Amino acid sequence: MSVIELAVAKQYLDVIHNSDDAKLQLLLDAAEDEAAQYMNRGLLDPYPAALLVDGVLVLAPPLEKPFPSVVLGVMLLLQAAYQASPDDAEKLRRAAEVKLAPHRVGLGA
Repeated sequence: MSVIELAVAKQYLDVIHNSDDAKLQLLLDAAEDEAAQYMNRGLLDPYPAALLVDGVLVLAPPLEKPFPSVVLGVMLLLQAAYQASPDDAEKLRRAAEVKLAPHRVGLGA
């Protein structure tokens, strides 16, 4: 089950028909999974996930929705998989990394 709604993905891709809904859902799920793996965290995981407040570890609650730049990164990955030529797909994937990179965690640990 995706965090980002299929209707949002279809609007981003300018898809107005329902014939590709199953395919788009699969690609959206895969794009979200790829983004989560790249960021080393879930799309709804807060950053930072925990804070020290007066010496007490406080866990941040999950986000209600992903950051807009994360959504755009996922949409770029989806577009690369769904409707891009091989050359354009590579450019879209690099653009997705630019949007997702600030949200990566655990790189130096």
